[in-house]
Amino acid sequence: MRRIYLDNAATTLLLPEVREFLCKVLDVFGNPSSVHAVGEESRELLEIARENTAGLLGVDPECVFFNSCATEGNNTVIFGVAGERRKGNLIISSVEHKSVSKPAHVLARRGIELREVRVDRNGVVDLEDLERLIDGDTILVSVMYVSNEFGTVQPVEEIAKICGEKGVPFHTDAVQAIGKVELRLEGVSFATFSGHKFHGPKGVGLLYASAPLKPLIHGGGQERGMRSGTENLYGILAMSKALEIIFERFEENVSRLETLRDRFEDTLLEALPDAVIVGKNVPRSPAISTVIFPKFTGWDIVRMLSEKGLMCSSGSACSSGEVIPNPHLLAMGYSPEEALRAVRFSFGLLNTEEEVDEAVRLIRSLF
Repeated sequence: MRRIYLDNAATTLLLPEVREFLCKVLDVFGNPSSVHAVGEESRELLEIARENTAGLLGVDPECVFFNSCATEGNNTVIFGVAGERRKGNLIISSVEHKSVSKPAHVLARRGIELREVRVDRNGVVDLEDLERLIDGDTILVSVMYVSNEFGTVQPVEEIAKICGEKGVPFHTDAVQAIGKVELRLEGVSFATFSGHKFHGPKGVGLLYASAPLKPLIHGGGQERGMRSGTENLYGILAMSKALEIIFERFEENVSRLETLRDRFEDTLLEALPDAVIVGKNVPRSPAISTVIFPKFTGWDIVRMLSEKGLMCSSGSACSSGEVIPNPHLLAMGYSPEEALRAVRFSFGLLNTEEEVDEAVRLIRSLF
């Protein structure tokens, strides 16, 4: 059975050029911390990757730290900013990824007040509510750049300006932004990324930190003490290569993804006019389309489509045999019934228009 993979927001396939490059660098085996010639060669390649990555992001190489993924980066920022504090407040949006919301709740149990910014029906934060929530005890504001569930783009520049004026550090989980929207980190204190979200390898990511942080992981002092542990050199070099390719072809890539997404949505809505596209009329990632279907739970739709060879995902969860509505859709004002029927389809650079057409045909066959 032919498989169609439309779950690229979860993870992406390696680009062929990245796969080829990765095979070549497997011979670079030295530990970058070693002082002999083999180690120095690895260290040189590591620093070249750092400089290239910083150049593409438009930031200082001293602010780029390599790690395992954005989950590690998000935890590093949240716990690193909080330190040993037992009071103050932390502000996040009500639609954050669990790698932000869960550590935030850990701090809440420790005594830090957790405040959530309201979002509208598209999942976009209310800037007036954000301004109201920030006060002299705010230790950090954390709002994702692009929603991993709905693709909607947050007003990051405006948030950064508000935080800057109030002297509060601002963190953004930018996992779904890179390679999909124009990335602007001016005024951003911390940003986190994962290589496998932009056709690089799993198990490697990076943290942009323009302000001091207490490290989450202690040991040999790698990454200038920010992230101890021997660097994943293969992963870092391959991630840097993927980033280079993504930025070189940025406009072409965005146009390709928009074509796939719009073709999918237009043909799907022709077939199922009662379906709803979340955030359709606001700025969105070209790679994500979340659909609220007129019947069936998202959980059941994903399962049925998987049996037909189409891979996608649902924001609803199944616990003890009961399907639970997507909590972020509830926070956005959708009804429990609507929040049960959402399915995310996400597109990558290796998808084709033929796959999109076949995906819509398979979806139609359910209804």
